[in-house]
Amino acid sequence: MAAVTKEIVFDRAADQVFDVLTDYARYPEFVPGIKACRVLAVKGERQVEYELDLGLKRIKYVLRHVETRPTRITWSLVSGEMMKVSSGEWALAAEGGVTRARYTVDIQISKPPLIPQSVIDRVSDELTRVQLPRTLEAFKARVERSR
Repeated sequence: MAAVTKEIVFDRAADQVFDVLTDYARYPEFVPGIKACRVLAVKGERQVEYELDLGLKRIKYVLRHVETRPTRITWSLVSGEMMKVSSGEWALAAEGGVTRARYTVDIQISKPPLIPQSVIDRVSDELTRVQLPRTLEAFKARVERSR
């Protein structure tokens, strides 16, 4: 899949949004498909191991997160099953009492032997068309419930 960008407005200050976005260990509580999330102790950087249920298969991957409080979070793939690329960012901008967020993600799934390309294409489509809007709405609900 090519990089996809979506915008969402949170009815909270940027610091509050940033706090929820960087509380990785709590993602399994509200992010669709995330079954486990563990912050790894890596000197000088934040790496997070995720377990994602794709419906057809569960995969594990590790992302390196770079945080610039309270305006930006970027990530890139360190390692992962079935992934060639997983990178993106949250860019946050305070606008009065709300925060406008731009979410960009680029995921490229590698084709393992014996799995038809049509299955890989279906997983990519599911991530873009279905999972991404659900994920953004889950973050919005979580942020706006927080105080």
